[in-house]
Amino acid sequence: MTTAPVVPTGPSPGAAGAPGVAKTSGLAIASLVAGILGLCTAGLGGIAGLVLGIIALRKIRRSGGALRGRGLAIAGLIVSVCTVLVWVLAAVVVGVLLLPPSSKEVEEDRSPVKRAAAPAVAQPALAAPTAAAPAELTLDLGGGVTMKMVLIPAGKFMMGSPDSAQGPIDFEVPQHEVILSKPFYMGVTEVTQAQYQAVMGKNPSEFKGATNPVETVSWNDATEFCKKLSEKAGQAVRLPTEAEWEYPCRAGTQTAFSFGDDLSALGDYAWWDGNSDKTTHPVGQKKPNSWGLYDMHGNVWEWCADWYGEYPKGPVTDPSGPATGYGGRVLRGGAWYYGGSDYFRCAFRHCHAPTCRDYFFFGFRCARTL
Repeated sequence: MTTAPVVPTGPSPGAAGAPGVAKTSGLAIASLVAGILGLCTAGLGGIAGLVLGIIALRKIRRSGGALRGRGLAIAGLIVSVCTVLVWVLAAVVVGVLLLPPSSKEVEEDRSPVKRAAAPAVAQPALAAPTAAAPAELTLDLGGGVTMKMVLIPAGKFMMGSPDSAQGPIDFEVPQHEVILSKPFYMGVTEVTQAQYQAVMGKNPSEFKGATNPVETVSWNDATEFCKKLSEKAGQAVRLPTEAEWEYPCRAGTQTAFSFGDDLSALGDYAWWDGNSDKTTHPVGQKKPNSWGLYDMHGNVWEWCADWYGEYPKGPVTDPSGPATGYGGRVLRGGAWYYGGSDYFRCAFRHCHAPTCRDYFFFGFRCARTL
């Protein structure tokens, strides 16, 4: 199972405004000024030496002017020598300023302390697999049919939508902290028709396909499947609670979707009205989220264990939902039939009567108590 990626912070070392760029700009300006000054000095010194030399020659040619002419010649020589020295000095200064920065300076410029840090999304650590709790678990359903599950870490997250979120947020607020104190297993995919057939001996689905998700099943049907699978496999299989569903759907993120906020990427992760051709599709064909779960967005709605009700107003630990609800059990994830992006957000909640099996976009996935 893959871990959630680390969010990079701060600009790259070569970005505009980085310390190394500012320093290089200053050196370039200083070098330019030094070069101009050296050139001007050399030009003025050369002219002065030339003038003094001409005057010296004229004096020497005149009678009685030899001594004075000799003095002017010496003065011209001194001016020329000084000019050369100034030119050399200017060249040295330019060369020093243009030397590349040392490796130590480069490392200091790239130090995170000097870079503007962007806030990182807190990522819960994945549960460490052990002999008693391996990272992956495969249940034998009989007849060569299996169900693969992955270990979900204990941790905490912010459940629901913030008040500032766009789109429908009825019953998605208040956003509240949820602590899941124990790891658990989650089905890698939605329950397939082959898996349902192996356990229940029938397939009620409208869109037939062994690896397509089972649909046209009620909440009661889903819980009955979990009960029979538990007896058959000797495992405590059940529907996930609503919190246990949203937590691995987010997979350590707080964005609208597990893959970010960009709706244009939805088709890479989900079967929805924009790409489904009005039918379900085999599970596991789209990209998984960073915790290795497929189709958490789209394909079929997924029943959860909870009654549909108002969220608590404060932090909760291992919530199982209200004792009673508004006549329905929770459904999550969106389905192939739906076209609005809001239905596929991690926080979106839907519900229906637990006896309802009238729709061919209601399915489920299993959880297993550790």
